[in-house]
Amino acid sequence: MRFMRNTSKALGFSRITMILSQVITLICLGCGSQMLDDNLCPVDQDPLRTTVLLLDTSDPLTPKLHEELERLVGELTGARGSGQPGFLVAPGEVLVVYELPRNLSRIEPVIRVCNPGGDPDDWDMRDGLTQGKVIALRQWQNFLDAVEPLFEREENSPHDQSPIIETLGIIVPRHVTSQRNAVAKSKPMHLILYSDLLQHSEHLSHYDSYISPEEIKSSLRHLQTDLSGVEVSIYRLERGRDSHWQTTDHYYWWTKLIQEFGGKVIYQRSI
Repeated sequence: MRFMRNTSKALGFSRITMILSQVITLICLGCGSQMLDDNLCPVDQDPLRTTVLLLDTSDPLTPKLHEELERLVGELTGARGSGQPGFLVAPGEVLVVYELPRNLSRIEPVIRVCNPGGDPDDWDMRDGLTQGKVIALRQWQNFLDAVEPLFEREENSPHDQSPIIETLGIIVPRHVTSQRNAVAKSKPMHLILYSDLLQHSEHLSHYDSYISPEEIKSSLRHLQTDLSGVEVSIYRLERGRDSHWQTTDHYYWWTKLIQEFGGKVIYQRSI
């Protein structure tokens, strides 16, 4: 009888342990699902890093440039392999996409989305038990879907102007300010220029003789943008009709400009 009572107690303890384990798992599932806003960004918390992509649509993109843009965005989202080091928008980081505007008074992002936590299919068994994989899968798909408009939209007619430098002066301070006030573990802002880089405005045009980056500080001070704490990647979109202006000197003019503004060029390529 004593043996049966002990066995009964053992079974009862086992059931209690199992129930407690299930309760703890359910609690962990709830704790692992962080509150996100409509852009999949953590509520009441600044993103750990901001990646800003400035997309130059002042001229239509060729099929090749569309293909390269899709590859680039695949690297940013992690949907197309690892890509260039430092390009991935990691969990808790935000991707903001701007198009070069016709009107500088109306510059708003066309896309702003955070990586909600990476691809749940890459999780190990422990993550799957504690983080709520069904919800995470839906959030991950929403993250990937958010960038689809970049490839589905209709081409705009050519712009009369390409105020690239003026646009940087508006969009960069919006995001660098938050980075400076963010937590210590935040990374530098990453700025990506996807453009033919042919600056053309009433202040400065690359379709004529133009001053050096060093001279901008003295002659065109209103065009200066503080790029301190900003890492910059430059993609120059080659256009056959503009080969007269898209010279080697023009290519490195932008390298020097970024450096004069206090930024760091981490990647540069002509397409």
